[in-house]
Amino acid sequence: MHIRKAEITSPITTLGSESVTRVLPIAGIVGIAGLVGAYFVAMATNENGFARFSHAYLTNFCFFASIILGCLFFVMVQHLTKAGWSVTVRRVAEIVACCIFPMFILFLPILIPVVLFGYDGLYTWNTSVDETQIVSGTQDIGWAMNDPRIYDIKATFLNNFWFGLRSVLYFLVWIVIAFSLFRWSTKQDETGDKQLTLRSQAFSAPMMLLFVAALVFASFDWEMSLAPMWFSTMFPVYFFAGSVLSSLAMITLICLLLQRSGRVTDEITVEHYHDLAKLMFAFIFFWGYIAFGQFMLIWYANIPEETFWFKFRSESGWLPVSMLLLFGHLFIPFLAIMARTVRRNKTFLLGASIYLLILHWVDHFWLVMPQLEARVYPTFEFTGVKFGLVEILAFVGMAAIFVASFCLVAGNRSLVPLKDPRLHEALNYDNP
Repeated sequence: MHIRKAEITSPITTLGSESVTRVLPIAGIVGIAGLVGAYFVAMATNENGFARFSHAYLTNFCFFASIILGCLFFVMVQHLTKAGWSVTVRRVAEIVACCIFPMFILFLPILIPVVLFGYDGLYTWNTSVDETQIVSGTQDIGWAMNDPRIYDIKATFLNNFWFGLRSVLYFLVWIVIAFSLFRWSTKQDETGDKQLTLRSQAFSAPMMLLFVAALVFASFDWEMSLAPMWFSTMFPVYFFAGSVLSSLAMITLICLLLQRSGRVTDEITVEHYHDLAKLMFAFIFFWGYIAFGQFMLIWYANIPEETFWFKFRSESGWLPVSMLLLFGHLFIPFLAIMARTVRRNKTFLLGASIYLLILHWVDHFWLVMPQLEARVYPTFEFTGVKFGLVEILAFVGMAAIFVASFCLVAGNRSLVPLKDPRLHEALNYDNP
């Protein structure tokens, strides 16, 4: 077996200043145009225009934020486990993780209306409703459920001040972690200082606790609190499972596209793709396991404060979307990616990564958009799935800004670590 030296041999290992200069303005213009266009289309074509826009915006925000957080988790885990195989794919994850700062900017259109203007078209807990207004067995606008004491308890957590403060803290934690690890990694490209690797390992241990705490409460605040009276302690794990799965798909997709453009052709091999695919396979099953566990426990208990959430997603056109997630997000990819031969096929992995990202978007659409109808039609008189030009434009806008952010962070930096002490392990990795 030939042993490679710890040297980078690919002729192109950066995006290149010309590519970045060419892509940045185009992506930026498309991003802003897409989001602005989504707003005006929603306002012009919907009776509850801003509510429609804000739900579509939140869907796409959570989609990209979850991918970025999954990449940050991936980077931290590689440091904590002292992994050698992943060194050459870790830089891509580090760059994506640093896109968390632009996501904070993109969160302001959600944060400002809720915190400063008391907007309640997105989060109904922001509505001042008489706590004695009880509607048995259904969710009314605001709080109305079976017991006003629940209102008192949840109101101490779900209010605009604490929502805003917590959201700022979440992003502060994630930004500090992402940029610290990225700065030390890129600095090591210049100095080759092995102590930077040890610092990243030591830093990742306590920061993992803060990362997980922030992710748990962010999932509560951003998506679960759309239905403020719903109870599910498994929801953060569900959010986490989808986040990691989608991040693995994004890392694989970016690496494949980079190699097709002639970059990092020698440093990322089929062995790395095989391991990424094995992790995707594991998290496909883990996502399904958590999704089933959450549904089964709520179905078995049959408590109104819990079952209404799934009732929303079995009404009108939402049942086919639920079935799409069951078969399209779990069974089909689980069976498709099971074989070793397909996990080592780059063309298949390219398609599988795109497919999983599409289904991950559908997952967030399924989490967010039914609450728009629950907001407008609190007695389950739904009119069907709301999907159209508003959601498409919001996605295009957010995706373009994500691309611009990636290019801005990557700049002319190397797309693989140049002097990582475990680089030789990655370059000589042989997947058993």
